[in-house]
Amino acid sequence: MQGDVDTTELPRFPARFAEAIRGAAPWPDDATAAEAHAIEEHGMVPLVYRWSGIRALREPALRAAGLESVQIGVLREVLAALPVTPLVTKGTALAYSIYPSPDLRPRTDVDLLIDERDLEAVRAAFASIGFRETVSVIRQHMFYRVDANRIMQSYDVHLDITNNATTAGVLQYAELRDRAMHVPPLGALAPSLEDALLYACVHRVVHHHDVDRLIWLYDIHLLYDVVDRDVFWRRAAERRVVTVCRHSIVLAREWFGGEAGEMPAPVDDEPSAVFLDHDRSRAALLAGDLAALSSWRKRLQVLRTLAFPPVDYMEQAFEVRSRALLPVLYVWRGARGVARLFRRVSGTTNRR
Repeated sequence: MQGDVDTTELPRFPARFAEAIRGAAPWPDDATAAEAHAIEEHGMVPLVYRWSGIRALREPALRAAGLESVQIGVLREVLAALPVTPLVTKGTALAYSIYPSPDLRPRTDVDLLIDERDLEAVRAAFASIGFRETVSVIRQHMFYRVDANRIMQSYDVHLDITNNATTAGVLQYAELRDRAMHVPPLGALAPSLEDALLYACVHRVVHHHDVDRLIWLYDIHLLYDVVDRDVFWRRAAERRVVTVCRHSIVLAREWFGGEAGEMPAPVDDEPSAVFLDHDRSRAALLAGDLAALSSWRKRLQVLRTLAFPPVDYMEQAFEVRSRALLPVLYVWRGARGVARLFRRVSGTTNRR
């Protein structure tokens, strides 16, 4: 179980709505079922409904508003239970800091970033309020529970800003907390606006393979209007992520308008820039990720985990009760993994 949106089958954003967003055409009077589905998959229903008033989007927009009151109540419960100070990141932090109303920024989970040393205390706190943990083989721990109304409440607790070694250390918990801002409606800390923009630019390219899910680009669009751009670009240069940040900001401005201003030129030899090459295989990205690790011991540990994940992970992932099936499942998983290594990395869905 994972809160991240699956972008492997992300539908193309409807063309006539795209033209309206860009100001090249008036808003349509209505939306087909397929168009409404695509708009929802892009996380844009509340915003498009606010801009257009289209009847077909009213119900999902109201549903998003209703879920918001549930989500904020649960978040306050979680924050009160935690004995440490997490950073609330990504969609939830942005919903309560840069959006006119938090329900305009729908999300399927809440993302928290913590100090790795606090992981066991965080696990215990989630368990104490009825959350279960999904077994993971990455440095991202997922907790969930289903409430009395059968609403899934999902939390992703991150130890790094990405799961890729190439960019995991671009921003770290300690420095983010030192620069963090207080978000009064949440009673919590979140990354500064400059850090949030860098985080958003890197995450959509590295973690989601540069897929143009519009809500992520709208996050970037709003953030770029409110950050100190000198501070932001200086930090991007220090962390060697200028190219992916520039790419994301240009795309956001193409979609939602506004000037991009003076930006640094792309830097081709930045390690993170390889994630913009959609013709690279997953094997090539894995090789780069392994090269970014500091020792052969860590590289072998990653390879061993990928090839032979823990038994409890396999049991949960494949929903099996008999361990007699595990050898077959390991072989099947390995064969599937080898086949995936030679596939091209998935790319964009909405480029003109």
